[in-house]
Amino acid sequence: MVGDHVVRAGGRASGQRLVVLLGAAAVALGPMGLAAPAAGAPAPVRGGPLTGLTTAVGPTGVGVDLEQLGPTALTPGSQLVVRVRVTNTSAAALTGARSRLFVDSPVLSSRAALDAWAAGQGVQGGDRFAGVDGAEQPLGRSLAPGESTDVDFSVDADQLQLGGEFGPRGITVDVLDSSLQRLTALRTFVVWLPQGGQGAAPATAPLTVVAPVTAGAPDVSTGQLPEARVEEQLGRLRDLLPAMSLQSTSLVVDPALLGPFAQPAQQEPSVSASGSTAGTPSGSPSGSASPGPPSSASSATGAATTPPAQGSDPTSTADPTSAGGTGDVPDLVAGTTEETSPDLQTWVDVLLARTGGRAAALPQGDTDVVATGAAGTSDLLALAVSQARTALGGDDDQVLLWPADLSAAAPQPLVTEAAAAAPSASASSSSDGAGSTPGPAVLVDARSVPGGVGANGTGPSTATLTTTTASGTASATGVLVDATASSLLASAAADGSPVDPAEASARLLADTAVSAVGGGGVVLALPRSWDADPSAMATVLGPVSSAPWVRATPLPDLLASAPTAAPLDVTQARAVAADQGTTGAPLSAAGLNAAQGAVAAAETVAPVVQDPAGQRELLEPVELSAAAAASLGWRDDPQGWQRALDQLSETAARLRDGLEVVQGSPTTVISSRVNLPVNVRNTLAQPATVFVHLQSGNIRLIPRDPVELTIAPGTQQQAQIPVRAAASGDTSVTVYLTDAAGNQIGEPEPLRVRVRADWEGRGVAIAAGVAGLVFVGGVVRTVVRVRRRPAPPVVRSAEEADADGPPTRRPEESTRG
Repeated sequence: MVGDHVVRAGGRASGQRLVVLLGAAAVALGPMGLAAPAAGAPAPVRGGPLTGLTTAVGPTGVGVDLEQLGPTALTPGSQLVVRVRVTNTSAAALTGARSRLFVDSPVLSSRAALDAWAAGQGVQGGDRFAGVDGAEQPLGRSLAPGESTDVDFSVDADQLQLGGEFGPRGITVDVLDSSLQRLTALRTFVVWLPQGGQGAAPATAPLTVVAPVTAGAPDVSTGQLPEARVEEQLGRLRDLLPAMSLQSTSLVVDPALLGPFAQPAQQEPSVSASGSTAGTPSGSPSGSASPGPPSSASSATGAATTPPAQGSDPTSTADPTSAGGTGDVPDLVAGTTEETSPDLQTWVDVLLARTGGRAAALPQGDTDVVATGAAGTSDLLALAVSQARTALGGDDDQVLLWPADLSAAAPQPLVTEAAAAAPSASASSSSDGAGSTPGPAVLVDARSVPGGVGANGTGPSTATLTTTTASGTASATGVLVDATASSLLASAAADGSPVDPAEASARLLADTAVSAVGGGGVVLALPRSWDADPSAMATVLGPVSSAPWVRATPLPDLLASAPTAAPLDVTQARAVAADQGTTGAPLSAAGLNAAQGAVAAAETVAPVVQDPAGQRELLEPVELSAAAAASLGWRDDPQGWQRALDQLSETAARLRDGLEVVQGSPTTVISSRVNLPVNVRNTLAQPATVFVHLQSGNIRLIPRDPVELTIAPGTQQQAQIPVRAAASGDTSVTVYLTDAAGNQIGEPEPLRVRVRADWEGRGVAIAAGVAGLVFVGGVVRTVVRVRRRPAPPVVRSAEEADADGPPTRRPEESTRG
């Protein structure tokens, strides 16, 4: 039958399918139903139903379970096809029993009405049974204890007289004994889509399904997830890709998964089964923290419109297009490095292909956004948001803040304020000055937001959330989650779940139909630890995504459109449940402040490195480590978190002490103008340029201009600081370092100086006196020497000379002294 969708259940033990139909349980655990997936969907893996589902068992021990329902939308001229399985769980044989099908004609126009019908309230027998062909069928045989049999119904939709109003109708399938006493009943839904009259062409409701891709807390020393930890969860992560392959689904990836091992596999061109040649995926080189997706992955996450083809292996990651992936993706081969396992490398390659084009991401490391909001560490959250956009390769990628427990008490004001304070740096303005990077969006439980749920139990998919802060009003885009329907989908599509996928699909069809009539939307959020069953996911979500009243909307598209609702004030928001859940206590403010302090230490030191590449080399490891220290995954390991914080504190201390003034012995200044020597040590891995300053507490020593000093890594160098001595005496000066902008680096150091300002004058006077004495002494000595020198002989004339006798002297030639 064209347009019909059929759900066929696998062989599940009858004892596992039974459940007590309790109204309170149905309302508390969420809406349930049954429906069929798109044509060609694989048969689901079945298990026993969850308490509160529409599968029912009566007090007599006879159970009825839905096996098949079609079509997705019941239209005039179509056939309503229902198959149930009746199981005898009593100790006695069941003989002469029969089953009847009822369709209730009034439209169920609200979520409360759907809940009431699923809980067994309302009309008991329906009003469209009498005279309808095929609506009553005998079981056909006696059932021994533990035996089951299938009962088929096929009813002409025109006989049901459902009127001209679009919307879900209630269905009841009951089992009667031979005396026509009701033994048990099953409640479910079908959506009536008339071709004319009121509601014939309803507005479409946007449907968005999001699942986080995380693997716990990153290693603080590297900022990336350890490969061994990812491999431990590889089975669960692998199943996420085909399970989240419909157009309505979006993977929200923790960029820490795109670590050094996240690189597309290198391969030789190979011939596929069809004879085509596969190309080589492109990507970042080994070691890149922000690899790009393969060039062939050009569409957004989850761009497929059909579930996996019947007979295909839904868990295979060899080709995401087989599960309705994002387009033509090259064949993938084993890993490319010895460090990365082939299975992990292959999964990462497919993940990169799925996150091509516009994507959505968690903050780097999956930040504990409630804890950072409470601690006021918005800078730390902003850092993780910026890193996420960098890892995905663009400022236009959407970042989603995902609290640990959507039902926890009042996280909305904290997270809204944190989101408003933590957008990444604005994108460079274009020539006309238009455009900037949007802030992150916030995932919240719609029930905990005042005005988030309307009178019919539905509401918008997105809204602007506002909250009053000490500095004014903060706002952020809120993604409003239908927590009840999310729980239903997570349960029904989980691996090994006892929930019947067909019943869950029918209830989701009814929910979306009510939302379409009310002009709302549906957002479903799956838990972080969700272990998907791709076949069950296709069975549950396939028909819902393709329903005529549903508009499958990936998360990037949803966030790109303006909210349709008026702003919602969450200042006084309180969740319906105050239970903190099983996620553990939020990370402490002291620890988060320590992580933020490590980044501040690195940012203080970074300006002394003149080379931009060197600055990034200094900053990036600390920033990655700090973002990793704020990861939600540390809630499960508080002792490991404390060790990680201690390690980060040591890193911050090394940075703060990376440039230091070396303490020396006291210095004596004996001149009014002199250069004071100061030694500076650099233990950083980069050359550092600093300015060395002196600060004196009195006028004895007056420092002059600071001195610029460039110090090689791992060395120390001496700076000569000019000073002027104005008065004698011992004094203490402070030596400190700054960058070029005047920001102080490291801790100031005191230096003892002996100032002897008058020694210079005294020394000159003494030297002059000594020089004078030396001069006088020299004169005296010269005079004495001259006087003691012998007189020269007198030369006589020839006639006066007596050759034979001794020389004679003239009277005037008497001897001196």
